[in-house]
Amino acid sequence: MSKRRHLARRDADAQLKFRFQLRHYSKRHAVADSGARLNATTSVVASGAAPLWRIVSLLGVAQIISWGTLYYTLTVLAAPIRQELGFNDLTIFGAFTIGQLVSGAAAPLLGRRIDRVGGRSVMMIGSLAAAFALAVVALARGPILFTVGWMIAGFAMAACLYDTAFASLYQIAPDRYRRAVTGLTLFGGFASTVFWPLSHGLSNAYGWRATLLGFALLHLLICLPIHRFGLPLVHTHSTTSTLPSAGEPRSYRHDRRFVWLALSFAGATFVFSALSAYMVAALGTRGFSIAQAVWIGALIGPMQVLARIVEWLFTGRVSAIGVGFVACALSLIGMLLLSLIPASLVFGALFALCYGASNGILTIARGTVPAELFGPQQQGALLGALARPSFIAKALAPGVFAAGISGGFSLQTGLYLLAFISALAFVCFWFATRPSTTPAASTSVAVDIDGQV
Repeated sequence: MSKRRHLARRDADAQLKFRFQLRHYSKRHAVADSGARLNATTSVVASGAAPLWRIVSLLGVAQIISWGTLYYTLTVLAAPIRQELGFNDLTIFGAFTIGQLVSGAAAPLLGRRIDRVGGRSVMMIGSLAAAFALAVVALARGPILFTVGWMIAGFAMAACLYDTAFASLYQIAPDRYRRAVTGLTLFGGFASTVFWPLSHGLSNAYGWRATLLGFALLHLLICLPIHRFGLPLVHTHSTTSTLPSAGEPRSYRHDRRFVWLALSFAGATFVFSALSAYMVAALGTRGFSIAQAVWIGALIGPMQVLARIVEWLFTGRVSAIGVGFVACALSLIGMLLLSLIPASLVFGALFALCYGASNGILTIARGTVPAELFGPQQQGALLGALARPSFIAKALAPGVFAAGISGGFSLQTGLYLLAFISALAFVCFWFATRPSTTPAASTSVAVDIDGQV
């Protein structure tokens, strides 16, 4: 009985702290306005929630599998697919690009659904879609079915990768959301580390088709149960009442800062996606040998994880917006280094540090800056809407960059252009995070969490 009272008192303290933060947000962003306003109250109840560390750990395992099988594995399996089916790279990676475009189209719709019914059902659907998609690709004999499989996989990515997981975590623990996001991304950072060698080994032993069918089973046997039993059932409902008071809550849809933020994230994503296929060649333009370039590229992954650990340690001291500025600045510095450095391993390691750290903490900024800018309402829809241009940029960047190189631009010129885009992303982020000068008002949010989180 005493333990139950202790848990109830701790949940009450967490709710009180969160409501105080909301009132503080409202005072900073609200202006007086005579007349009536629409007061929206959203209630979120997470039933039977497990401790937050357990939820993050379980979701982390699911994220490793989801990223590894849906995003990273094709890089390894492209060669045996090409050999057996006779597809060229345009067919293989073009199908993947179409899947990314499907992700961009589906993300806002899935985000709004999370706001209405919670993340459990959406991520369960994502696991089922992922299993089905991988099975379709495994059975494909021609380009049409192969492309259809990756289109389904694109929907699955929108339903079970970071953006839906972030929105789900916000509903479960809004007062500890940022630390939860950082913890989740620490797990996700190991997806390529696990699934690149795993895909290679399984493909060599059993073939690429059996490998994909095995990965489909992982979604059914591990990810689906995690999303079903690891995520609490969230009940959401909204009530509206007309009250005399100050200003009407402004939706992110009517806020120019949303456009600037979307452009910033999309620009940064374009740079990372375009450069990923040309990393070794780009380092070669600075005079590095292939062996040196591979060594420098291998440092990028550990730098991502290291940056996320540092962000975890400084969560209470630096705002999410501050982390976003650091990510954009490091991206710009990294691209300038890649464009200008001499063939020195010290400078190469410095580039890997800046570029990898930027990539690592930008993921955290994408999940946490929107809540700090626009408040707690409609997090699923907000993150989904922000994800759409980033998905599109990620899908188109490799092809656009390759077309530019094929069209006569030198790789060095391409690097200068990517550095320029990084600078534009930094400027857009600055515009997005300037204090709003347009009227905004407070939104009352009641959060009731039943059980230990």
